[in-house]
Amino acid sequence: MFAWARKAGVVRVARGRVIATKQGLAIARDPAAFFDRSLDAILALGPLASQRDPSGWFAWPEVNEVLDRFVVHLLAAPYAAQGPVPIEDMAEVAAGVVLDAFEFHALGDEEVERRVAGDIVDIMDTLEGAGVVRRTGTRHPDDDPVVSRRRHGGSVELTPAGAAAVHSRLIEAGYDAPRAGRFAEATATELFLGTDLDDFPTLWAEVEAWLGRREPVQAVAELATAVRELQDPALRNLALAAMADMDAEAAVPEVRKLSIEPEIRGFALCWLVDQGHEEPEAQFDPDDVSWFVDVLAYRLVTLGPEGLCDTLALAGGHDDQIRLIDRLWRSSSSATDEVLAAMGEEHPSKTVAKAARKARFKRRGWLAGTG
Repeated sequence: MFAWARKAGVVRVARGRVIATKQGLAIARDPAAFFDRSLDAILALGPLASQRDPSGWFAWPEVNEVLDRFVVHLLAAPYAAQGPVPIEDMAEVAAGVVLDAFEFHALGDEEVERRVAGDIVDIMDTLEGAGVVRRTGTRHPDDDPVVSRRRHGGSVELTPAGAAAVHSRLIEAGYDAPRAGRFAEATATELFLGTDLDDFPTLWAEVEAWLGRREPVQAVAELATAVRELQDPALRNLALAAMADMDAEAAVPEVRKLSIEPEIRGFALCWLVDQGHEEPEAQFDPDDVSWFVDVLAYRLVTLGPEGLCDTLALAGGHDDQIRLIDRLWRSSSSATDEVLAAMGEEHPSKTVAKAARKARFKRRGWLAGTG
């Protein structure tokens, strides 16, 4: 604590005496600026190295140094998640960094991972004392079979002040770390079109910030509108996924309205099946297959090619599937080409895969002719 206070400029030493500095006495005038100075001091000292005696038994000061340099990178996870991250996940990442950087001839990987896990706990406890993070769901030392001062387990999340401070340090470290909330006042359609689908943590942080500005009924209605307006199957799925985390009394009636609209019926029915409000058989109607491509697109996005092929089996055996594919290639769905391509590449039956490739070829010729 003394080293931290001295590094942060709160105290100084003169002729063997500890003296409060003018900066230290003026903390209350600009607490935000001092928070940053305090965090810089912790990072400069090393949240871990400052707690360790480099000459102590079984010391590994080089590892401490690597972990201290990696602290900001570890905090990228709770920053991107905009919520709690299991400390075990952070420890696993840190252990991978250590094992890549060093060779341990006297220690097995599991022992290194165990020691690093303890180091990450100590780092996060230091940052919690600095007001940067909050630890929740930890096990009290008395709950452990071996008495320890450490609180193991649980999750780590940034405090509001911590999120602001970490943001600037992530930018300095080369991260693209936009602040969540850029689309808080936008429509749901603008939200999903404006964010990067490949950067899911940031996208979902934006969704959470957007939801935080709306009452559930309003949010559900706007998300339903986005499902209608978005053409990208993946973005439609994300809008529906956001509705899945909301109150069922508000969400289910809106999705049932979507399920009777031909252009989005497939997506809506899949959502209702996944939430337990419809049976799986509801995803396929042999008398009306016009929207079944959207069901297959939904399953391709959410469950991958295997899920798509399993859903195609609702039509029956391989001969039934081939006949169905011959009806699907004229579908107006924007996802048709992608669905046929996935079938052609991934279906375990060579005959069904060949039928899908043939149907895709016919569709391209048909589109060229109609265009």
